[in-house]
Amino acid sequence: MSSPTPPPLPAELDALLRRMRLPHMRRTAPEVLATARAQRWDPVEVLKLLLNEEVAGRERSALATRRTEAAFPTGKTFATWDQGLSSIPAPTQSALRTLEWIGRRENLVVCGPSDIPAHYLSFSISLGK
Repeated sequence: MSSPTPPPLPAELDALLRRMRLPHMRRTAPEVLATARAQRWDPVEVLKLLLNEEVAGRERSALATRRTEAAFPTGKTFATWDQGLSSIPAPTQSALRTLEWIGRRENLVVCGPSDIPAHYLSFSISLGK
């Protein structure tokens, strides 16, 4: 069962959000405002939630743009990775997948022949997926 559709934003508010180029806030505002009205949220909380959504949306958009511009291969994630294709031992691959080494400020150097498994593993690690 789906929840009822929130009422659309007033035309003036929609136009202001478009003019200020706040697409993520504009997309989530109807639902947030309906929930805030029903649950009697503090206006500061509503504003904070909408601004956080805009910031998160801009970060997602920027990341997607950078990945597109970098022309990285698509579909290269750990979900589709076959550990048997690599000469890197399976325990080492598993340790790299946790990304704990990043928190310890350690570096990763992948060297050797330029082959698809090494490239695939490096890209999967960069995505953290």
